[in-house]
Amino acid sequence: MKIGITMGDPSGIGPEITLKALNELKNIPAIIIGSKSIINEAKKRFNIPWTGKVVNCMYLKKEDISYGKPSELTGKAAYTSILKGYELIKNKEIDALVTAPICKSSMNLAGFKFPGHTELLAKLSHTKRFAMMLCGNTLRVVLVTTHVPLKKVSNLLTKEQIIEKIELTNDFLSVRLGIQSPKIGVCALNPHGGEGIFGDEETKIINPAVEEANKNGINAEGPYPSDTLFSQKFDAIIAMYHDQGMIPIKLKEFGHAVNITLGLPFVRTSPDHGTAFDIAGKGIADPSSMIQAIKLAKKLTNG
Repeated sequence: MKIGITMGDPSGIGPEITLKALNELKNIPAIIIGSKSIINEAKKRFNIPWTGKVVNCMYLKKEDISYGKPSELTGKAAYTSILKGYELIKNKEIDALVTAPICKSSMNLAGFKFPGHTELLAKLSHTKRFAMMLCGNTLRVVLVTTHVPLKKVSNLLTKEQIIEKIELTNDFLSVRLGIQSPKIGVCALNPHGGEGIFGDEETKIINPAVEEANKNGINAEGPYPSDTLFSQKFDAIIAMYHDQGMIPIKLKEFGHAVNITLGLPFVRTSPDHGTAFDIAGKGIADPSSMIQAIKLAKKLTNG
């Protein structure tokens, strides 16, 4: 069993947390995918004595990197490492893919217009049904819509899309985690679940999706107002939009949660945070979430 870890945006904390995590998890076979020169520079800069293998897919000099600043070059480097990571897992040279954080501004500067890893890896693997899950010790959240403006969420919600996320979640919980008859909570979109006056998405879209999931044998409940739902006991919760799900899990699980892409034909995990440009290059980044991402990748591949 071997895990491949993409270095992420080299101007962020990706190389640092990856090296720190691997230096701690010495018993887990893993390789880093990215720029060997940048990884070697990070080892020296942060005094991390990791001696594992780096799959070099782009040469960069330390002068090419400005910590904490997005750039076209670092966006290209991050994108190239993702492509190489996908190639390795497609060719079965690695068994799971862990991705360090990328900067979407840098990716856009380099001409790669993807909202994030989730959508890019889905396109590369020709995956039509996929979902973004944040998995913590006590809370798991799946998003129906991800990186979109809040004003567009209502128009993007469909019954079919919600059913798809419920089904993907149920499959992951039952097949991957071995939970029998998982219990899934579904968020309402509007305050107080709409109450008939704050919006009709609950009655027209979300409730019919929950009812159909129930008919298909899935134990889903809702829609419930999100201000009370997250205090209840569920194996996973379906959130309608990004911050509805991310705020509760990051308040409760930050540093311990892991981002998982459901529906892919391979295991992909990632830390629950971004590039942290404000502390990049300072040697103070906490690798806890990267450690959890690597451990979960190992668990999900039965390693």
